[in-house]
Amino acid sequence: MKFLHIAAAIGMTALLGACATPWEVADVNEITAAEAPTAGSAFTKALFAEYKAYAIQEAKVEYEWDDAAIFARKGLRAATGESVAPAEVTDWEVPAARTAELTAARARLVGYFGNGARERVPAAAAKAQVMFDCWVEEEHEGDANSDCRAAFLKIEPELQVKAAAPAPKIVKTFIVYFDFNKSTLTKEAQKTLKEVVASAGQIKPSSIYVAGHTDTVGKAGYNDKLSKARAAAVEKQLAKLGVKSIDAKAFGFAKLAVPTKANTKEAKNRRVEIYFEK
Repeated sequence: MKFLHIAAAIGMTALLGACATPWEVADVNEITAAEAPTAGSAFTKALFAEYKAYAIQEAKVEYEWDDAAIFARKGLRAATGESVAPAEVTDWEVPAARTAELTAARARLVGYFGNGARERVPAAAAKAQVMFDCWVEEEHEGDANSDCRAAFLKIEPELQVKAAAPAPKIVKTFIVYFDFNKSTLTKEAQKTLKEVVASAGQIKPSSIYVAGHTDTVGKAGYNDKLSKARAAAVEKQLAKLGVKSIDAKAFGFAKLAVPTKANTKEAKNRRVEIYFEK
């Protein structure tokens, strides 16, 4: 069987011309017939698929069987689960004026891999590697503005670790206090809410949060409802005054401003806190 395989490769080589050896044709034929691997990581599986597709393109469309064999061999190694490295620029005869850009691009690619791109975005990482290899090959052939270069640069941003948006910060806090076992707003509370409205107009916060609380007198279930009623009273009044899109929450006596024992009256715990975030 091995003899027949080589003989077939030799016959095909005769048809393709002297530019390809029987071994190069055999490598391309092997990866062409190969099924998707079951071993390896998501990256190596994707790398196999990308190298396979490009080897076939080079052989069957471009008729560059020698280059196709290089990519076929890398794809066959990837099929075993090996994380094959991107092409080394020095392994190809590239115009001296073009080596700097290629070397810098390879360094970026390796850096993305070091930062977890192969695990984070395996398909994009595999595509980028094969497009880089293709780019080097095209530069070797004198094409300084190839489709492979454009494809690599287009997919490159997907490999980068995107900086997380800065978390919003609390820039202003107000506190409204309530009478014992009540959720109605006092005159002092009404005054404070007017200050909230004035400050909202000046600060223009990105978010406004309202959090209702109680002291520890009574059962937890009752206090949960009471804290919710207090938060709702503040939210409703602020809406009347023109401040909307408020995120209201209730915590009962779970978050005490002043730590106390159970069933202890504490005026500073009977409150609603209002936060501005920006």
